Amino acid sequence: MAEQESAAPIRSAVIVSKVYQRPVAGAIRDIAGLLSKLGVEVYVDQNTQVGFNLSDLPCISRSKMRGKDLIIVVGGDGSVLGAARTLVDLEVPMLGVNRGHLGLLTDVSPSGLTEALTQVVNGRYTKEERMLLDVRVFRTDEDGAGELVGSSLAMNETVIHSGMMAHMMTFKVSINDKVMYSLRGDGIIVNTPTGSTAYSLSAGGPIIEPHLDVLALVPMFPQSLNCSPIIIPGKSRVQIDFVCQSDCSEWVNINCDGQVTVRADTRCQVSIRQHRTPLTLIHPEGYDYYSLLRQKLGWGRSLV
Repeated sequence: MAEQESAAPIRSAVIVSKVYQRPVAGAIRDIAGLLSKLGVEVYVDQNTQVGFNLSDLPCISRSKMRGKDLIIVVGGDGSVLGAARTLVDLEVPMLGVNRGHLGLLTDVSPSGLTEALTQVVNGRYTKEERMLLDVRVFRTDEDGAGELVGSSLAMNETVIHSGMMAHMMTFKVSINDKVMYSLRGDGIIVNTPTGSTAYSLSAGGPIIEPHLDVLALVPMFPQSLNCSPIIIPGKSRVQIDFVCQSDCSEWVNINCDGQVTVRADTRCQVSIRQHRTPLTLIHPEGYDYYSLLRQKLGWGRSLV
């Protein structure tokens, strides 16, 4: 997941945005106009064109995005997460323009937009690979046949819980087919380094540098004080089974990035591993992860 310098100029770009009520249509037009002036061939994806009524901008289908130089995501971190899950396999680098709140993934601010896009178009940027999780939920019947109940990718994390507040369950956690522990608690988080500054951080997990090839497992309100967060190799396969106290199964929610939920039960098994294709993020020249933590999270700031 190493960060690398690149000098390849940008000649074509696709602008995408999560369709919601936040007023970003004007920002999309501004970005498209700026890129056109810089000599870039600019498109918007079909959902963005229809959702924001941008019929005056050229449209491109998802299948034709492959081979373009850049995908620009306009919105908040949630928009980048959604775009990453659906577009990662196109293997097109992605740049986030912040129109949301926190902006740890969308590190181009509106105030610095012109300078940042000019830098990127002229090849003054860095590339960084970020892993995604491949989450699959299976149910095995009495004959031993496996059925895929649901699946999703996740860039930040997957959270496995009952869906009920303060409702404990027992999770049997295995790494590469070796049992690690049985955990009784409200849930468990499996997160990437990118997700270490998201929900995992709120649950007491560690901040992990994004380029590291590791995963973290963070228990949610465990009954035992001996269940600490643990960091494991990024290529590990995590398997989670459920231990029931009776013959009756209970509902289980497997939530990915806070945006996609697979509904299952305690007779199911959750398998989590690194997705085969990483997402390539582009950062304008001068990107500094530690500076971002200080700015966005108030990291190291005095409490008095």
